[in-house]
Amino acid sequence: MTDHLHLSGVSHGYGDRELFHAVDLAIHHGEHVAIVGENGAGKSTLLRLMAGVETPDDGTAGLAGNSGYRVGYLAQTHGFSESLTVGDTIDTSLASLRSLEARILELEAGLADADSDELELYGSLQTEYQLREGYAAESRVEAALNKLGLGGLDRRRTLGSLSGGEQERVALACLLADPAEALLLDEPTNHLDASGTAWLESRLAAHRGTVVVVSHDRVLLRKVATTIIEVDADRRAVNRYGNGYEGYLREKAAERARWIQQYEEWLDAMAAERLQAATVADGMGYGRKRDNDKMAFGFKTGTWQSAAASKVRNAQERLRRLEDNPVDRPPVPLKLAAPMGVTALAASEPALEAHGVSAPGRLQPTHLRVEAGQKVLITGPNGAGKSTLLSILAGTLEPATGSVTANGKVGYLQQELEVPARPGLRLLPAFAAGLGGNIDEHAEGLLRLGLFRPAEFHVPVGSLSAGQQRRLALARLLLGGYDTMIVDEPTNHLAPVLVEQLQAALASFEGTLVIVSHDRALGEWFDRCARADVAVEHRSGPVGTGGHWVRYGMQGGVLL
Repeated sequence: MTDHLHLSGVSHGYGDRELFHAVDLAIHHGEHVAIVGENGAGKSTLLRLMAGVETPDDGTAGLAGNSGYRVGYLAQTHGFSESLTVGDTIDTSLASLRSLEARILELEAGLADADSDELELYGSLQTEYQLREGYAAESRVEAALNKLGLGGLDRRRTLGSLSGGEQERVALACLLADPAEALLLDEPTNHLDASGTAWLESRLAAHRGTVVVVSHDRVLLRKVATTIIEVDADRRAVNRYGNGYEGYLREKAAERARWIQQYEEWLDAMAAERLQAATVADGMGYGRKRDNDKMAFGFKTGTWQSAAASKVRNAQERLRRLEDNPVDRPPVPLKLAAPMGVTALAASEPALEAHGVSAPGRLQPTHLRVEAGQKVLITGPNGAGKSTLLSILAGTLEPATGSVTANGKVGYLQQELEVPARPGLRLLPAFAAGLGGNIDEHAEGLLRLGLFRPAEFHVPVGSLSAGQQRRLALARLLLGGYDTMIVDEPTNHLAPVLVEQLQAALASFEGTLVIVSHDRALGEWFDRCARADVAVEHRSGPVGTGGHWVRYGMQGGVLL
């Protein structure tokens, strides 16, 4: 049997919410697959079922084939204890390889007296060790840590002393130090900068085994995935698409067009049968024009009415068959329809101005002036000080030196969302909290925004996925009526289609915008906007200086 990951007749959910119903799926050795879908649809759950971390409510899931086939799984949040040191974490990840090495050394010590079975075992273990490149495991760890921006990290430090992003990068480096035949990764680029993401892409693309990745990174999807699996939340199913990410987009557009056409044809057929029945029924009793032959008239009228009644019955039967076999209405796709018409501040005063702000070890003394209506993108490697600068600009972090002047109402979307203080609070009241007005107005506004459907309004916020919580925070920002929006990694956890629509909404925002992002596709879009802007200058430092769209880089706590 060919080694593969599979789901067979899988139904699974949480509480009274079923995510999958009777799903069959097989991913064969060597396939490079990306899992996409709306936030909260069940992408991470699907990956956990494949990895064997969760057991389905019904059906079977996991690995079929060779029992020696290894599966490596990286969750969005690592499963290591924060009391472990970095060195302990690496040792734990390499335990299988080191156990293999110890067994080889044990057999080597007795080779002189070994029988044929022991010699055969020794040879097979040596082959496995060489295929796994066991001799290079330590150097791979160091290389991975370097590529992920953690070169020189003290292995005596505990995971708890590292930031969340640093912890996730350590876990990723450990996974790739001894890569399993099948790699299952959940949003691996969330905490990576551009160079780290590019390195990961090359590693995954070159992996000779199976790769299954849940990701919203559009560049990674294009470069790594040859197959796309979409989690369909409305049908509680999964759909497979070939020809990579671009092929998936084309097929999805064609598929939706066919569905809409079938639905409209079904509606038209229903209307036609209703009209046929009503028209014939209305004509009954009037018959043809009366003549002098009363007997013939009565006979012919009866015949006509009998035929008309038969036509009505036939139309009603056809209508009944159509009603018994309906074409489901195509679901309205989630969209971003934000009311972005905030009036920009007067051009004579800046929206934000930082005067020599700093944070020890994170941000050198920095001066920044953001003009009213300006769009600013700040990029740079992990640890460069980007989020620190945004926190100071937003007023959530007090600078060690300097000050910030803000004109107008400022809204802030931070990168790491806080754990809900009231996890049992429903989504709609959580959205409306502190915004004033009545709940019906907030429900209407949230629906108009298009980030949530009415059925989700009553879901407890503690049960929301990371992506849904991100959408909730984004909704509160977009409907807050802010003159200036400060946004840290806005594309994290958002489905690709929503990211595209978010870009369009932000482009139409009349207020001031400051963004930190490592999303390369968003950076490319930003530069296209800058090139289309007036007075664009290309030089070292900001791109688009003097125009409406400005890009800054950061390195080592310094704004370039």
